[in-house]
Amino acid sequence: MIPFRHLAVTTALLLAACDNGGGTSVQGYAEGEFRALAPSVAGRLLARAVARGDHVTTGTLLFTVDQTAARAARDQAQAQLAQAKANLADLATGARPEDIAVFDAEIAEARAAVENTRRDLVRIASLASAANASRAALDNAQAASDQARARLDALTAQRAVAELPARADRLDAAKAAVGAAEAALAAAEFQLSETEVRAPADGTVAETLRDPGEMIAAGSPVLTLLPDDGTKIRFFLPEPLLPRAAIGATVRLACDGCGSDLAAKVTYVAPKEEFTPPTVYTVQNRRTFVYLVEARQTAGAPLRPGQPLDVTLVTP
Repeated sequence: MIPFRHLAVTTALLLAACDNGGGTSVQGYAEGEFRALAPSVAGRLLARAVARGDHVTTGTLLFTVDQTAARAARDQAQAQLAQAKANLADLATGARPEDIAVFDAEIAEARAAVENTRRDLVRIASLASAANASRAALDNAQAASDQARARLDALTAQRAVAELPARADRLDAAKAAVGAAEAALAAAEFQLSETEVRAPADGTVAETLRDPGEMIAAGSPVLTLLPDDGTKIRFFLPEPLLPRAAIGATVRLACDGCGSDLAAKVTYVAPKEEFTPPTVYTVQNRRTFVYLVEARQTAGAPLRPGQPLDVTLVTP
């Protein structure tokens, strides 16, 4: 058996529906879809730039959470990125010009030593051929010449290596460090941007919930915003009237002090009944079911949440 309370509600809705000659009217009301705006980071509420009742446009700064820690993290990330880029540049370009100049000076000294030892070797070899120098002296002169030549070759090779970039694996590691530093900076800049909350849509500030100076937890609302398009019309229909309120159907609206040009378009029809418990579906009790219907205003002055309305189902 259907409870008396549900029967009373349904009967009242059926009695409230009347034919005014242009369609069937039922009672409805306007409901606001408020957005609770909160920071995604915790901190002290530094400033609130709006008050209750203010109308704001998309992107307007609403409030700011203390940015001290976020700015410090951003600055640290910037410094680390600069360090990583400098290290990569150093590995990619080889030795500094000053280091190359040192190698050039040492190479010049080594060339002079090569020339000196060459001349000594020629002189001692000439003396040895005339039996005026020992074999040991000749061997020592040859060793000194070879040593000077080897030192010159080593310095020349070192200079060439100094001009080369680092090994591929070290360069890859340095590039990876730059990528990681860039990602860390992006995350720090995002956290800093999250300390400023801006209006996601044009609308009116409905309530201010927190004041500057208060500590705010992440996700704790600071204010609520009613978007300009955030008011919908809700009404209930018994099953026999559902075909008159299909998605996209137009309904006329009326209220005390409102103009005569109010209209809305049906955007939602509940898939199941309201206020009525499960029961056997028969021809006799189908009229006890009521369904929630929602519509969006398409014409007329904006409605206020909570405003009672007469909703007229336009006859096709």
